[in-house]
Formats: sequence, C-alpha cells, structure tokens
Amino acid sequence: MSTLTLAICARNAAQVIHECLRSVQAQTTPPDVMLVAVDEPDDPTAAVATEHGARVIVTNATGLYEARNAVLNACTTDYLAFTDADCVLVPEWVERIKRLLDADPGIAAGTGRHPPIGRRSLAGWLHHMWFVVETQSTGPTDGVIGGNSYFRTQALRDVGGWLRLGGHSAAEDLYVSLALRKAGRSIWFEEDIIARHHYETRLKGLWRKSVMMGRDIVVMLRAAQWYDSLWWYTLAIPVTALALVLGLVLLLVHPWLGALATIAVLASTLLFLAAKFRSLRRAFPRWLARWILIWPYSWGILKGLLTRIPPGCRPQA
Repeated sequence: MSTLTLAICARNAAQVIHECLRSVQAQTTPPDVMLVAVDEPDDPTAAVATEHGARVIVTNATGLYEARNAVLNACTTDYLAFTDADCVLVPEWVERIKRLLDADPGIAAGTGRHPPIGRRSLAGWLHHMWFVVETQSTGPTDGVIGGNSYFRTQALRDVGGWLRLGGHSAAEDLYVSLALRKAGRSIWFEEDIIARHHYETRLKGLWRKSVMMGRDIVVMLRAAQWYDSLWWYTLAIPVTALALVLGLVLLLVHPWLGALATIAVLASTLLFLAAKFRSLRRAFPRWLARWILIWPYSWGILKGLLTRIPPGCRPQA
C-alpha cells in the first residue's frame, strides 16, 4: 500500500500554523508521516508542531530550496506532499492525492486549487490574482504551487531535488516543475485537491514579496543555466513596464502618438493573457493585478541579474 509524507517548511510560524495542523488532523485519510521542517531548533513553531503530533526536523536552511531538499532527504514514503503553514487543507486532501497517484503511475507531480481565506484586502486580492491555478481545470498542467503540491518521491530524487540555492525562497516550485518536465515527467492539476490560503494582507509586504519573486526567478534560471523561452519572457517584463512609461511620457509631447503607444502596450498585454487563460473575463482582473505589481516585480528582476550565483548550487541528478 502506498505511503505519503505531508510536509510543511515553516519559519517563525507558531502563530499561524495551528489552523493548518488542525486541518491535517481532520483528514479522512491521515498522512503516514506528518513532518514540519524548521530552520532553527529554537523556533517556537517546533513546539506547536509537536503538540499536534508532527515529527519535527531542524534543517539549518537559509531558504526554501534548502528546506525542501532537507525534507526530501528525510522522506521515507512513496509520495511527498507539501503545504504551507498558512494554508488550510480540505478534509479529503491526502485521500485524493493518494488515489490520483495510485491510479496513474505516469503522473510524477501535481497541484490543485489555492483559493483565499481570511481577511480580504487589496493586497490579498492582488496576491491571489498573481497565481493562475484558479483559471485551470482538471487535467495536465505545466507546474505546481508550492503550498499545494504533491510528488512521487522517486521522481524528485531522479531530478536531483531542488537547487542548492541558499538564501532564496521563491520560484522553487517553478524550478522543480521545470526540472520534472525537462526530464519528460508529467504534472497534473486536480480541481478537488484544494489548499485554501491566507494571502498577504499588507501592500508593503506584497511589494517586498514581489521584489523577491522577481529576483529569485532570475537567480534560479541563471543558476540552472536555463536560458530558454521563460528566460526571455521574464526579461521582457521590465521592458514592457518601460514601454508603458515611455508611452505616458510621449503623451506630453505628442498626445496622439503617446496615446497610441500606451494603448498598444496595454491592449497587447491584455490580449496575451486572454489567449493564455482562454477567457477575457478571467484575464482582465489578472491583467489589472499584473500592471499594479509589475513595478516591484520588474525591480526584482533587475536585482536578480546582479545577484551573485553561489558555486555548486546545481542538483546532482
């Protein structure tokens, strides 16, 4: 019979992890191993996790890439699933993951919906709109969301796990998704595998997170030496932001030409997202959110181009 480890990589999460752990305890099929990974032994999160019956490991990690690898090294089960300390799982989460992976050996990894819970705010709405999972339907997909992800443990080991990228905690889910796909493995999206998420509620926090996301995706691609379509798409983001600024400046000198340039940038990005999401209704709010977040994200991308890549960070497959 297949076995599953449910893991949470947490840092100073003692105040928020209670609800998540209660949702784990309420699973219709409990995980075979409940594991909480903390960076430091004096993190109060460890005591809370122990109270809820979880096994705790201390990773000494400086970022999420290292923490994920520590969990993978400690995993002894067939499947490995991750959620975040601020997520709440539907009661059938583990049961549905096991059923899906048991039924189709061709699926190496998967993800599911990530709807918001808790206090709603502009920052929370922007954060939620950044992700595309809510636009998908059950079927093959191209990537996982870290807080709602599940894997065949051996598939992760076959691709060497995550990058040895200390000090970085964003785009790690994108990395492992790309690594699996480049190895010819398939990823699945299942609508009923739901991890509800407490999204960022403060604009300042979201701005900081957006900068980190932009920086880390560039650092990850540089470290992995993946200079393909995603690399050029990412670099096009600050160029697109600059094009809008130039169009607005041009409005002051040549109103008609400036208006044409500005509308062209805005319309082309909306049409791009409408084609990607196959729906103008789904695309519009995400287009609006992206134009609000493009500025800190672009700054992060530029920072990523200047960040030093540590030696020896690539995985050993």
